[in-house]
Amino acid sequence: MKKSKIAKIIWVLLIIIMILGIGCLFFLPRLYDLFKDPSIETFGEHTLIYKTAFFMCYIICFIIIYELICLFKYVFSDTPFKKEVEKILKLCAILFMLIFLIVTIKAFFIPTILTFGVAFVCLLASLSFYCLAEVIKAAICYKNEIDYTV
Repeated sequence: MKKSKIAKIIWVLLIIIMILGIGCLFFLPRLYDLFKDPSIETFGEHTLIYKTAFFMCYIICFIIIYELICLFKYVFSDTPFKKEVEKILKLCAILFMLIFLIVTIKAFFIPTILTFGVAFVCLLASLSFYCLAEVIKAAICYKNEIDYTV
């Protein structure tokens, strides 16, 4: 399948985001303190559970970006109608739902508009990835039926 220019740009952006994210991992507490609301505690003053959840969300985002990079590889290698593409999309849906749950639980302790916005976006992303996975699953079935007919 031919790569479009937009797809190449998105693929390169995902790789750049992955590299920058790995670089920022070591400075994450300082970045948190830099961009936080003044009424919220510094990163070091939060509980261990909060810090663990924060880093879990960060790692989950890395996994999502890696899976999206792999998705581009599968889509442009031959055909997007592969079982691996469906699995990647379902995994991304599950990971976004996991972030939604973590952020929603965090909202009980530190309720902010941004927290609810992130939770809502993660919920929508999860549902979107799941719907797309089901569409790809149906397309794979139709493609296999057509291949068997021919």
